[in-house]
Amino acid sequence: MRERNWGKIEDIEVLDASALAPGITKRNIFGTGAFWDDYVMRHFILPEGDSIPVHSHEWDHLLVSLAGHGEVEVDGEHYDLESGNWARVPGGTRHIFRNIGRGDFAFLCIVPTHGDPHAKKMSMREERHRRKELDPAG
Repeated sequence: MRERNWGKIEDIEVLDASALAPGITKRNIFGTGAFWDDYVMRHFILPEGDSIPVHSHEWDHLLVSLAGHGEVEVDGEHYDLESGNWARVPGGTRHIFRNIGRGDFAFLCIVPTHGDPHAKKMSMREERHRRKELDPAG
């Protein structure tokens, strides 16, 4: 069977990210088990008027806005995320994501694998599988 090297984002499994925002849609495009073990590229759709509350963590976020109009507030500074804009959220900073436009705000977000709960879980499963293959008795 040939490896699948293309596809539609809409065909990727929707992951439960309701802890971030009730109406958010999340799909992991690249990450563990999908061409990239150290990082994960996520696709988010944040509904109109919705936001991801203030939070902080040790890793950077790398963002690219695809559609709609959002913003990220980083330590009180606002970065505009109209379609086609990008932003970096440095690790260790308090930040908030908001949809400030009409309709959905769609964006890509890259973080290290350990910074995404779904990718982290997948990475741990892959590692257990590799260990089992190396030592079936163990």
